[in-house]
Amino acid sequence: MTLISYFIIHHQLLLLLMFPVGIHGEYSMRSEQEILNTLLKNYDMRVRPPPANASTEGPVNVRVNIMIRMLSKIDVVNMEYSIQLTFREQWIDSRLAYEHLGFYNPPAFLTVPHVKKSLWIPDTFFPTEKAAHRHLIDTENMFLRIHPDGKVLYSSRISLISSCPMRLQLYPLDYQSCNFDLVSYAHTMNDIMYEWDPEKPIQQKPGVGLDLPNFVLENITTNADCTSHTNTGSYGCLRMNLLLKRQFSYYLVQLYAPTTMIVIVSWVSFWIDLHSTAGRVALGVTTLLTMTTMQSAINAKLPPVSYVKVVDVWLGACQTFVFGALLEYAFVSYQDSARQNDRSREKAARKAQKRREKLEMVDAEVYQPPCTCHTFEARETFRDRLRRYFTKPDYLPAKIDYYARFMVPLAFLAFNIIYWVSCLIMSANASTPESLL
Repeated sequence: MTLISYFIIHHQLLLLLMFPVGIHGEYSMRSEQEILNTLLKNYDMRVRPPPANASTEGPVNVRVNIMIRMLSKIDVVNMEYSIQLTFREQWIDSRLAYEHLGFYNPPAFLTVPHVKKSLWIPDTFFPTEKAAHRHLIDTENMFLRIHPDGKVLYSSRISLISSCPMRLQLYPLDYQSCNFDLVSYAHTMNDIMYEWDPEKPIQQKPGVGLDLPNFVLENITTNADCTSHTNTGSYGCLRMNLLLKRQFSYYLVQLYAPTTMIVIVSWVSFWIDLHSTAGRVALGVTTLLTMTTMQSAINAKLPPVSYVKVVDVWLGACQTFVFGALLEYAFVSYQDSARQNDRSREKAARKAQKRREKLEMVDAEVYQPPCTCHTFEARETFRDRLRRYFTKPDYLPAKIDYYARFMVPLAFLAFNIIYWVSCLIMSANASTPESLL
């Protein structure tokens, strides 16, 4: 070996030691390009992959994993919800295996999102979808990976508005079960079989379901069978079930507390003098109109359904109590007027009798000495006034007011006990997805 040859070999070894990463990276990139060109040379995307068990017949097993990134805008009126997720599908396409092609040190996987339109991909669609779009900022949020054994991983970020048929019988103490299905559009179960990832079928981004204004995400299940049977065949399906619980605190403050106060205010009419017509009628009409306005505002936030909801029972009962207070005064006023007319007729008869007695009396005048006694009216104390309010009167209209002061609040209390116990029992029975099917 000459000195010049020795110097050249030494220089090349020195370059390899100084720049191993750059040289290896250049070779790796060239290797990936060669592998991809070899795989796509005779690849036909129109034909589905052969079965993974090397048999000539059988479906392609597609393993699915979903990561929920956002859950928002649960619309009760339109019965829909918005969800953003990362949708991942994984299957084996032996035509894309490159571990047997003889390349030196092949990469662990090829990330090739730009060849999506050149590969076969499952024709998955979402039956409950109303509207959807893929995210394209800054570039399309998707990737496609090819592993040496032919395993293909397809991942995409999508946002959907999905329908959720809701049962509102227990509103606002209800649970809602929303299904999210995925089905193959063209391939039957003989061609494609879907299965959930056995390790983590559903993943959630931290905080998902905790920031909803009216609901809390209670649970997510994936074991329901939703195979689609149509005239064209049976299609494999996977279902994700979202169990949502409505938050009751908002309705307690904005619905139940105000209506209870309106009912209590209507009871003030029983304590007002029965001859104060203007005050009692104004109070009854005002509370009745307020209840009607609140009922209309609440129903405007709900879809028109043909069944009775528990909130309808509450509002109907409150409106009945308010309207009953107004009817009670109408009945008391009628009884008072009838008795006043009877007294007027009796008084007129007594006056006529006295007039006749005066005409029959002798003209002699009977001396009546003047009264020299002094009468003093004792001042009514608060205790006497309170006792007068709680003493049962003998006059029938006043007696009706007296009984109403105690019987109506007791009836409303009994209604509350029955209502809330029934609601809690029904809500506990409806907290499982099976009861919502």
